[in-house]
Amino acid sequence: MGEKLLAVFDVGKTNKKFTVYNSHLVAIHSETVRIGEVEVNGIICDDADSLTAWVKAKLDEWSSKLSAVAVSTHGATLALLDAEGRLAMPVISYNHEVGESVKQAFFEEYGSPEELYERTGTPPLGQLLNAGIQLFWIRKEYPERYARAKRILFLPQYVVYSFSKLEAAEVTSLGCHTYLWDLVKGSWSSVAESLEVPPRSPGIKDVWERLGEVKGIVVTPGMHDSNAALLPYLVRERGDFVLASTGTWCVLMYPGAPFAPSREDVHRDMLYYMDAYGRPVKAARFKCGFEFEHYVGILRSAFRGDPLAVELDRKLASEVLREGEAFFVPTLTPGTGQFPRSKGKVVGRLPDLVRAYYYLNLSLAVQTWYALKLLTGGRKVRVYVQGGFAKNDVYLAFLATLARWAEVVKGEYPEATSLGAALTALAALECCEPRQLEVELPVVGGEPVEPLDVDDAYVEEYALRFLSLCAR
Repeated sequence: MGEKLLAVFDVGKTNKKFTVYNSHLVAIHSETVRIGEVEVNGIICDDADSLTAWVKAKLDEWSSKLSAVAVSTHGATLALLDAEGRLAMPVISYNHEVGESVKQAFFEEYGSPEELYERTGTPPLGQLLNAGIQLFWIRKEYPERYARAKRILFLPQYVVYSFSKLEAAEVTSLGCHTYLWDLVKGSWSSVAESLEVPPRSPGIKDVWERLGEVKGIVVTPGMHDSNAALLPYLVRERGDFVLASTGTWCVLMYPGAPFAPSREDVHRDMLYYMDAYGRPVKAARFKCGFEFEHYVGILRSAFRGDPLAVELDRKLASEVLREGEAFFVPTLTPGTGQFPRSKGKVVGRLPDLVRAYYYLNLSLAVQTWYALKLLTGGRKVRVYVQGGFAKNDVYLAFLATLARWAEVVKGEYPEATSLGAALTALAALECCEPRQLEVELPVVGGEPVEPLDVDDAYVEEYALRFLSLCAR
Protein backbone atom coordinates (compact mmCIF):
# COMPACT_ATOMS: atom_id res chain seq x y z
CA MET A 1 0.00 0.00 0.00
CA GLY A 2 1.19 3.52 -0.80
CA GLU A 3 0.21 6.61 1.15
CA LYS A 4 -2.07 6.08 4.13
CA LEU A 5 -5.59 7.29 3.33
CA LEU A 6 -8.35 7.98 5.85
CA ALA A 7 -12.07 7.59 5.10
CA VAL A 8 -14.61 9.76 6.90
CA PHE A 9 -18.39 9.40 6.82
CA ASP A 10 -20.07 12.60 8.03
CA VAL A 11 -23.76 11.77 8.46
CA GLY A 12 -26.04 14.79 8.67
CA LYS A 13 -29.80 14.62 8.98
CA THR A 14 -30.26 14.74 5.19
CA ASN A 15 -26.85 15.19 3.58
CA LYS A 16 -24.34 12.38 4.00
CA LYS A 17 -20.74 13.11 3.03
CA PHE A 18 -17.88 10.74 2.25
CA THR A 19 -14.41 12.30 2.35
CA VAL A 20 -10.97 10.78 1.88
CA TYR A 21 -7.98 12.44 3.55
CA ASN A 22 -4.29 11.77 3.14
CA SER A 23 -1.99 11.41 6.15
CA HIS A 24 -1.37 15.19 6.10
CA LEU A 25 -5.12 15.70 6.70
CA VAL A 26 -5.66 17.13 3.24
CA ALA A 27 -8.96 16.12 1.62
CA ILE A 28 -8.31 14.46 -1.73
CA HIS A 29 -11.84 13.26 -2.52
CA SER A 30 -15.34 14.20 -1.36
CA GLU A 31 -18.88 13.34 -2.40
CA THR A 32 -22.33 13.86 -0.92
CA VAL A 33 -25.63 12.01 -1.14
CA ARG A 34 -29.06 12.92 0.19
CA ILE A 35 -30.76 10.27 2.31
CA GLY A 36 -33.82 11.53 4.12
CA GLU A 37 -36.33 10.10 6.53
CA VAL A 38 -38.93 7.39 6.02
CA GLU A 39 -42.17 6.58 7.78
CA VAL A 40 -42.56 3.11 9.27
CA ASN A 41 -45.96 2.24 10.73
CA GLY A 42 -46.67 5.88 11.48
CA ILE A 43 -43.25 6.53 13.06
CA ILE A 44 -40.76 8.95 11.48
CA CYS A 45 -37.48 7.06 11.10
CA ASP A 46 -34.03 7.60 9.71
CA ASP A 47 -33.50 5.53 6.57
CA ALA A 48 -30.91 3.27 8.18
CA ASP A 49 -31.05 0.66 5.40
CA SER A 50 -30.15 3.17 2.68
CA LEU A 51 -27.51 4.79 4.88
CA THR A 52 -25.69 1.58 5.76
CA ALA A 53 -25.92 0.29 2.18
CA TRP A 54 -24.30 3.51 0.92
CA VAL A 55 -21.53 3.31 3.56
CA LYS A 56 -20.75 -0.31 2.64
CA ALA A 57 -20.69 0.52 -1.07
CA LYS A 58 -18.20 3.37 -0.54
CA LEU A 59 -15.95 1.19 1.60
CA ASP A 60 -16.04 -1.59 -0.99
CA GLU A 61 -15.14 0.91 -3.70
CA TRP A 62 -12.17 2.34 -1.77
CA SER A 63 -11.14 -0.57 0.47
CA SER A 64 -7.89 -1.37 -1.34
CA LYS A 65 -6.65 2.21 -0.80
CA LEU A 66 -7.75 2.92 2.78
CA SER A 67 -5.84 2.59 6.05
CA ALA A 68 -8.47 3.77 8.57
CA VAL A 69 -12.12 4.85 8.78
CA ALA A 70 -14.07 7.14 11.11
CA VAL A 71 -17.75 8.06 11.34
CA SER A 72 -19.50 11.14 12.72
CA THR A 73 -23.27 11.54 12.85
CA HIS A 74 -25.97 13.73 14.34
CA GLY A 75 -26.93 12.90 17.90
CA ALA A 76 -30.10 11.75 19.67
CA THR A 77 -30.48 8.66 17.48
CA LEU A 78 -30.41 5.05 18.67
CA ALA A 79 -30.29 1.55 17.24
CA LEU A 80 -31.70 -1.31 19.32
CA LEU A 81 -30.30 -4.69 18.26
CA ASP A 82 -31.58 -8.16 19.10
CA ALA A 83 -29.44 -11.18 20.00
CA GLU A 84 -28.69 -11.81 16.30
CA GLY A 85 -27.55 -8.23 15.73
CA ARG A 86 -30.68 -7.23 13.81
CA LEU A 87 -32.74 -4.13 14.51
CA ALA A 88 -35.38 -4.83 17.15
CA MET A 89 -36.93 -1.44 16.29
CA PRO A 90 -36.53 0.85 13.30
CA VAL A 91 -33.99 3.65 13.86
CA ILE A 92 -36.42 6.31 15.07
CA SER A 93 -35.85 9.92 14.03
CA TYR A 94 -35.56 12.54 16.73
CA ASN A 95 -38.12 14.49 14.66
CA HIS A 96 -40.85 12.05 15.67
CA GLU A 97 -43.40 13.59 18.04
CA VAL A 98 -44.71 11.86 21.14
CA GLY A 99 -47.44 13.12 23.42
CA GLU A 100 -46.69 15.46 26.31
CA SER A 101 -48.13 12.79 28.60
CA VAL A 102 -45.08 10.61 27.82
CA LYS A 103 -42.70 13.35 28.91
CA GLN A 104 -44.76 14.12 32.00
CA ALA A 105 -44.64 10.44 32.98
CA PHE A 106 -40.87 10.42 32.41
CA PHE A 107 -40.30 13.37 34.76
CA GLU A 108 -42.71 11.97 37.34
CA GLU A 109 -40.67 8.77 37.43
CA TYR A 110 -37.13 10.19 37.29
CA GLY A 111 -37.34 13.70 38.74
CA SER A 112 -38.12 17.22 37.60
CA PRO A 113 -36.37 18.79 34.59
CA GLU A 114 -34.46 21.01 37.03
CA GLU A 115 -33.28 18.06 39.15
CA LEU A 116 -32.16 16.07 36.12
CA TYR A 117 -30.44 19.11 34.61
CA GLU A 118 -28.28 19.52 37.70
CA ARG A 119 -26.97 15.95 37.29
CA THR A 120 -26.92 15.40 33.53
CA GLY A 121 -26.65 18.91 32.05
CA THR A 122 -29.58 17.93 29.83
CA PRO A 123 -32.60 20.22 29.40
CA PRO A 124 -36.01 18.97 28.22
CA LEU A 125 -36.07 19.27 24.43
CA GLY A 126 -38.83 18.89 21.87
CA GLN A 127 -39.77 15.81 19.85
CA LEU A 128 -37.45 12.89 20.71
CA LEU A 129 -34.25 14.91 21.04
CA ASN A 130 -33.69 13.40 24.51
CA ALA A 131 -32.55 9.81 23.95
CA GLY A 132 -33.55 8.81 27.47
CA ILE A 133 -37.14 9.87 26.81
CA GLN A 134 -37.07 7.95 23.52
CA LEU A 135 -36.04 4.75 25.32
CA PHE A 136 -38.66 5.37 28.01
CA TRP A 137 -41.32 5.74 25.30
CA ILE A 138 -40.20 2.59 23.43
CA ARG A 139 -40.27 0.56 26.65
CA LYS A 140 -43.79 1.83 27.38
CA GLU A 141 -45.26 1.48 23.87
CA TYR A 142 -43.31 -1.54 22.58
CA PRO A 143 -42.34 -3.57 25.67
CA GLU A 144 -41.76 -6.82 23.77
CA ARG A 145 -39.39 -5.17 21.31
CA TYR A 146 -37.59 -3.37 24.12
CA ALA A 147 -37.14 -6.68 25.94
CA ARG A 148 -35.65 -8.18 22.74
CA ALA A 149 -33.05 -5.43 22.54
CA LYS A 150 -29.77 -6.92 23.75
CA ARG A 151 -27.62 -4.06 22.47
CA ILE A 152 -28.28 -0.31 22.44
CA LEU A 153 -26.00 1.67 20.12
CA PHE A 154 -25.97 5.33 19.16
CA LEU A 155 -26.05 6.08 15.45
CA PRO A 156 -22.26 6.55 14.92
CA GLN A 157 -21.63 3.19 16.55
CA TYR A 158 -24.46 1.51 14.64
CA VAL A 159 -23.00 2.69 11.32
CA VAL A 160 -19.62 1.28 12.42
CA TYR A 161 -21.28 -1.98 13.49
CA SER A 162 -23.12 -2.27 10.16
CA PHE A 163 -19.90 -2.73 8.18
CA SER A 164 -17.59 -4.22 10.81
CA LYS A 165 -19.66 -6.05 13.46
CA LEU A 166 -17.40 -4.26 15.97
CA GLU A 167 -19.14 -2.74 19.00
CA ALA A 168 -18.38 0.31 21.14
CA ALA A 169 -19.89 3.14 23.14
CA GLU A 170 -18.28 6.58 23.54
CA VAL A 171 -18.90 9.68 25.62
CA THR A 172 -19.65 12.28 22.92
CA SER A 173 -22.85 10.45 21.99
CA LEU A 174 -23.72 9.40 25.54
CA GLY A 175 -23.37 13.03 26.66
CA CYS A 176 -25.46 14.56 23.86
CA HIS A 177 -28.59 15.73 25.79
CA THR A 178 -29.58 12.13 26.54
CA TYR A 179 -30.36 12.03 30.32
CA LEU A 180 -28.26 8.83 30.28
CA TRP A 181 -24.94 10.20 31.61
CA ASP A 182 -24.41 11.71 35.06
CA LEU A 183 -21.85 14.51 34.67
CA VAL A 184 -21.45 14.87 38.43
CA LYS A 185 -20.23 11.32 39.03
CA GLY A 186 -18.91 10.73 35.49
CA SER A 187 -20.83 7.54 34.81
CA TRP A 188 -24.25 6.19 33.90
CA SER A 189 -27.22 8.12 35.30
CA SER A 190 -30.07 6.78 37.40
CA VAL A 191 -32.26 7.10 34.28
CA ALA A 192 -29.91 4.83 32.33
CA GLU A 193 -29.76 2.34 35.19
CA SER A 194 -33.56 2.19 35.44
CA LEU A 195 -33.91 1.69 31.67
CA GLU A 196 -31.27 -1.08 31.84
CA VAL A 197 -29.00 0.66 29.36
CA PRO A 198 -25.56 -0.15 30.89
CA PRO A 199 -25.85 -3.95 30.55
CA ARG A 200 -27.01 -3.49 26.94
CA SER A 201 -24.20 -1.10 26.06
CA PRO A 202 -20.77 -2.15 24.77
CA GLY A 203 -17.73 -0.93 26.66
CA ILE A 204 -16.91 2.78 26.49
CA LYS A 205 -13.94 3.54 24.24
CA ASP A 206 -11.93 6.63 23.33
CA VAL A 207 -13.06 7.95 19.96
CA TRP A 208 -9.53 7.47 18.59
CA GLU A 209 -9.22 3.88 19.84
CA ARG A 210 -8.67 0.95 17.48
CA LEU A 211 -11.70 -1.35 17.62
CA GLY A 212 -10.23 -3.77 15.10
CA GLU A 213 -9.79 -4.07 11.35
CA VAL A 214 -11.99 -4.82 8.35
CA LYS A 215 -10.20 -5.77 5.13
CA GLY A 216 -7.05 -4.29 6.62
CA ILE A 217 -8.76 -0.97 7.45
CA VAL A 218 -8.44 0.24 11.05
CA VAL A 219 -11.91 0.93 12.49
CA THR A 220 -12.60 3.63 15.11
CA PRO A 221 -15.72 3.93 17.33
CA GLY A 222 -17.29 7.00 15.67
CA MET A 223 -18.51 10.16 17.40
CA HIS A 224 -21.13 12.91 17.62
CA ASP A 225 -20.78 15.47 14.82
CA SER A 226 -20.74 18.70 16.88
CA ASN A 227 -17.95 17.27 19.00
CA ALA A 228 -16.09 16.19 15.88
CA ALA A 229 -16.23 19.82 14.69
CA LEU A 230 -14.92 20.95 18.08
CA LEU A 231 -11.97 18.53 18.17
CA PRO A 232 -9.61 20.42 15.78
CA TYR A 233 -10.03 23.52 17.94
CA LEU A 234 -9.34 21.56 21.14
CA VAL A 235 -6.15 20.28 19.52
CA ARG A 236 -5.00 23.59 18.06
CA GLU A 237 -6.47 26.40 20.18
CA ARG A 238 -4.79 27.49 23.41
CA GLY A 239 -6.93 30.44 24.49
CA ASP A 240 -10.48 30.88 25.75
CA PHE A 241 -12.82 30.35 22.79
CA VAL A 242 -16.35 29.56 21.64
CA LEU A 243 -17.09 27.53 18.54
CA ALA A 244 -20.27 28.69 16.79
CA SER A 245 -21.19 25.84 14.47
CA THR A 246 -23.91 27.16 12.17
CA GLY A 247 -26.38 25.33 9.98
CA THR A 248 -30.04 24.54 10.60
CA TRP A 249 -29.08 24.90 14.25
CA CYS A 250 -26.57 27.38 15.60
CA VAL A 251 -24.68 25.46 18.29
CA LEU A 252 -22.31 27.55 20.41
CA MET A 253 -19.85 25.42 22.40
CA TYR A 254 -17.72 26.90 25.19
CA PRO A 255 -15.11 24.40 26.41
CA GLY A 256 -13.70 26.85 28.97
CA ALA A 257 -16.81 26.93 31.15
CA PRO A 258 -16.99 24.87 34.36
CA PHE A 259 -19.84 22.43 34.89
CA ALA A 260 -22.14 24.70 36.88
CA PRO A 261 -25.73 24.10 35.72
CA SER A 262 -28.20 26.81 36.68
CA ARG A 263 -31.91 26.17 37.01
CA GLU A 264 -32.47 29.43 35.13
CA ASP A 265 -30.93 27.82 32.02
CA VAL A 266 -33.12 24.70 31.95
CA HIS A 267 -35.70 26.20 29.60
CA ARG A 268 -33.32 28.41 27.59
CA ASP A 269 -31.75 25.68 25.43
CA MET A 270 -28.54 25.79 27.45
CA LEU A 271 -26.96 22.39 27.88
CA TYR A 272 -23.73 20.49 28.40
CA TYR A 273 -22.17 18.18 25.85
CA MET A 274 -19.25 15.83 26.50
CA ASP A 275 -16.13 16.43 24.43
CA ALA A 276 -13.86 13.74 23.00
CA TYR A 277 -11.80 13.79 26.21
CA GLY A 278 -14.83 13.20 28.44
CA ARG A 279 -15.10 16.79 29.70
CA PRO A 280 -18.38 18.73 29.97
CA VAL A 281 -18.78 21.48 27.37
CA LYS A 282 -21.31 24.22 28.03
CA ALA A 283 -23.40 25.03 24.98
CA ALA A 284 -26.33 27.08 23.72
CA ARG A 285 -28.49 26.33 20.69
CA PHE A 286 -31.11 28.01 18.57
CA LYS A 287 -32.48 27.42 15.08
CA CYS A 288 -30.54 30.15 13.32
CA GLY A 289 -30.38 28.55 9.87
CA PHE A 290 -33.97 27.35 10.00
CA GLU A 291 -35.28 30.86 10.66
CA PHE A 292 -32.90 32.35 8.08
CA GLU A 293 -34.11 30.01 5.31
CA HIS A 294 -37.76 30.58 6.24
CA TYR A 295 -37.53 34.35 6.03
CA VAL A 296 -35.26 34.38 2.97
CA GLY A 297 -38.05 32.54 1.15
CA ILE A 298 -40.60 35.13 2.27
CA LEU A 299 -38.36 38.05 1.27
CA ARG A 300 -37.70 36.49 -2.13
CA SER A 301 -41.44 36.33 -2.82
CA ALA A 302 -42.32 39.69 -1.29
CA PHE A 303 -39.64 41.73 -3.08
CA ARG A 304 -39.24 39.57 -6.22
CA GLY A 305 -35.49 39.43 -5.82
CA ASP A 306 -32.74 37.22 -4.44
CA PRO A 307 -31.78 38.13 -0.85
CA LEU A 308 -28.69 35.92 -1.08
CA ALA A 309 -27.28 38.22 -3.78
CA VAL A 310 -27.16 41.11 -1.27
CA GLU A 311 -23.60 41.97 -0.24
CA LEU A 312 -22.23 43.82 2.77
CA ASP A 313 -22.22 47.60 2.55
CA ARG A 314 -20.69 48.68 5.85
CA LYS A 315 -22.08 52.22 5.63
CA LEU A 316 -25.62 50.97 4.99
CA ALA A 317 -25.31 48.34 7.74
CA SER A 318 -24.39 51.09 10.20
CA GLU A 319 -27.39 53.15 9.05
CA VAL A 320 -29.70 50.17 9.60
CA LEU A 321 -28.45 49.80 13.17
CA ARG A 322 -28.99 53.50 13.87
CA GLU A 323 -32.48 53.47 12.34
CA GLY A 324 -33.55 50.32 14.23
CA GLU A 325 -36.86 50.14 12.37
CA ALA A 326 -37.52 46.39 12.08
CA PHE A 327 -37.13 43.17 14.06
CA PHE A 328 -37.43 39.50 13.11
CA VAL A 329 -38.62 38.19 16.46
CA PRO A 330 -38.03 34.50 17.34
CA THR A 331 -39.05 31.76 17.49
CA LEU A 332 -40.58 29.79 14.63
CA THR A 333 -40.12 26.55 16.57
CA PRO A 334 -41.80 26.99 19.97
CA GLY A 335 -39.89 25.60 22.92
CA THR A 336 -36.44 26.03 21.35
CA GLY A 337 -33.68 28.57 21.74
CA GLN A 338 -33.16 31.21 24.39
CA PHE A 339 -36.67 32.61 23.86
CA PRO A 340 -38.79 29.44 23.96
CA ARG A 341 -42.08 31.23 24.69
CA SER A 342 -41.61 34.01 22.14
CA LYS A 343 -43.71 33.73 18.97
CA GLY A 344 -42.03 34.31 15.64
CA LYS A 345 -43.11 37.48 13.86
CA VAL A 346 -41.80 40.49 11.97
CA VAL A 347 -42.19 43.85 13.67
CA GLY A 348 -41.61 47.18 11.93
CA ARG A 349 -41.11 48.51 8.42
CA LEU A 350 -39.17 46.74 5.65
CA PRO A 351 -38.86 49.33 2.87
CA ASP A 352 -36.81 47.31 0.39
CA LEU A 353 -35.09 43.95 -0.13
CA VAL A 354 -31.62 45.07 0.97
CA ARG A 355 -32.77 46.62 4.25
CA ALA A 356 -35.09 43.67 4.92
CA TYR A 357 -32.19 41.25 4.46
CA TYR A 358 -29.99 43.39 6.72
CA TYR A 359 -32.64 43.42 9.47
CA LEU A 360 -33.01 39.64 9.21
CA ASN A 361 -29.28 39.17 9.74
CA LEU A 362 -29.19 41.79 12.49
CA SER A 363 -31.96 39.98 14.36
CA LEU A 364 -30.16 36.64 14.07
CA ALA A 365 -26.94 38.30 15.22
CA VAL A 366 -28.77 39.64 18.30
CA GLN A 367 -29.93 36.11 19.11
CA THR A 368 -26.34 34.88 18.76
CA TRP A 369 -25.03 37.76 20.90
CA TYR A 370 -27.56 36.98 23.64
CA ALA A 371 -26.67 33.27 23.60
CA LEU A 372 -22.98 34.21 23.84
CA LYS A 373 -23.70 36.47 26.83
CA LEU A 374 -25.54 33.67 28.63
CA LEU A 375 -22.81 31.20 27.74
CA THR A 376 -19.73 33.22 28.67
CA GLY A 377 -21.04 35.80 31.12
CA GLY A 378 -19.54 38.45 28.86
CA ARG A 379 -15.97 37.19 29.32
CA LYS A 380 -13.52 38.10 26.58
CA VAL A 381 -13.34 35.11 24.25
CA ARG A 382 -12.51 34.37 20.65
CA VAL A 383 -15.64 33.27 18.73
CA TYR A 384 -15.02 31.04 15.71
CA VAL A 385 -18.01 31.05 13.35
CA GLN A 386 -18.07 27.87 11.27
CA GLY A 387 -20.56 26.54 8.74
CA GLY A 388 -23.05 28.39 6.59
CA PHE A 389 -22.98 31.72 8.44
CA ALA A 390 -19.20 31.95 8.12
CA LYS A 391 -19.96 32.91 4.50
CA ASN A 392 -22.49 35.59 5.50
CA ASP A 393 -20.56 38.86 5.81
CA VAL A 394 -23.66 40.86 6.76
CA TYR A 395 -24.39 38.62 9.75
CA LEU A 396 -20.72 38.56 10.80
CA ALA A 397 -20.42 42.37 10.75
CA PHE A 398 -23.49 42.76 12.95
CA LEU A 399 -22.32 40.05 15.36
CA ALA A 400 -18.86 41.62 15.71
CA THR A 401 -20.52 44.98 16.43
CA LEU A 402 -22.89 43.58 19.05
CA ALA A 403 -20.21 41.46 20.75
CA ARG A 404 -17.38 43.99 20.90
CA TRP A 405 -16.16 42.32 24.10
CA ALA A 406 -15.38 39.21 22.05
CA GLU A 407 -13.24 38.65 18.97
CA VAL A 408 -15.41 37.27 16.19
CA VAL A 409 -13.41 35.19 13.72
CA LYS A 410 -14.66 34.03 10.33
CA GLY A 411 -13.93 30.31 10.12
CA GLU A 412 -12.20 29.53 6.85
CA TYR A 413 -12.05 25.73 6.99
CA PRO A 414 -15.36 24.51 5.55
CA GLU A 415 -15.45 20.96 6.90
CA ALA A 416 -14.43 21.01 10.55
CA THR A 417 -16.66 18.01 11.35
CA SER A 418 -15.00 15.75 8.79
CA LEU A 419 -11.58 17.04 9.83
CA GLY A 420 -12.27 16.19 13.47
CA ALA A 421 -13.31 12.66 12.55
CA ALA A 422 -10.22 12.32 10.34
CA LEU A 423 -8.09 13.29 13.36
CA THR A 424 -9.46 10.29 15.26
CA ALA A 425 -8.70 7.95 12.35
CA LEU A 426 -5.13 9.22 12.05
CA ALA A 427 -4.64 9.00 15.83
CA ALA A 428 -5.83 5.38 15.74
CA LEU A 429 -3.28 4.61 13.03
CA GLU A 430 -0.51 6.28 15.02
CA CYS A 431 -1.66 4.71 18.33
CA CYS A 432 -1.86 8.04 20.14
CA GLU A 433 -4.43 10.66 21.05
CA PRO A 434 -5.03 13.59 18.64
CA ARG A 435 -3.01 16.18 20.59
CA GLN A 436 0.07 13.96 20.25
CA LEU A 437 -0.05 13.76 16.46
CA GLU A 438 2.94 15.23 14.67
CA VAL A 439 0.94 16.73 11.84
CA GLU A 440 0.28 20.32 10.81
CA LEU A 441 -3.45 20.93 11.05
CA PRO A 442 -5.14 22.98 8.35
CA VAL A 443 -5.91 26.53 9.46
CA VAL A 444 -9.37 26.29 11.00
CA GLY A 445 -9.64 29.95 11.97
CA GLY A 446 -9.34 33.08 9.89
CA GLU A 447 -9.18 36.84 10.16
CA PRO A 448 -11.06 38.69 12.93
CA VAL A 449 -14.22 40.46 11.74
CA GLU A 450 -14.12 44.25 12.05
CA PRO A 451 -17.07 45.80 13.93
CA LEU A 452 -19.14 48.47 12.20
CA ASP A 453 -18.47 52.14 12.87
CA VAL A 454 -21.57 52.89 14.93
CA ASP A 455 -21.98 54.30 18.42
CA ASP A 456 -22.56 51.75 21.20
CA ALA A 457 -25.71 53.58 22.29
CA TYR A 458 -27.49 52.63 19.05
CA VAL A 459 -26.34 49.03 19.39
CA GLU A 460 -27.56 48.76 22.98
CA GLU A 461 -30.89 50.41 22.17
CA TYR A 462 -31.61 47.99 19.32
CA ALA A 463 -30.63 44.95 21.42
CA LEU A 464 -32.81 46.05 24.35
CA ARG A 465 -35.81 46.68 22.10
CA PHE A 466 -35.30 43.25 20.52
CA LEU A 467 -35.21 41.56 23.95
CA SER A 468 -38.34 43.41 25.07
CA LEU A 469 -40.23 42.14 22.01
CA CYS A 470 -39.15 38.58 22.82
CA ALA A 471 -40.51 38.94 26.36
CA ARG A 472 -44.04 39.89 25.27
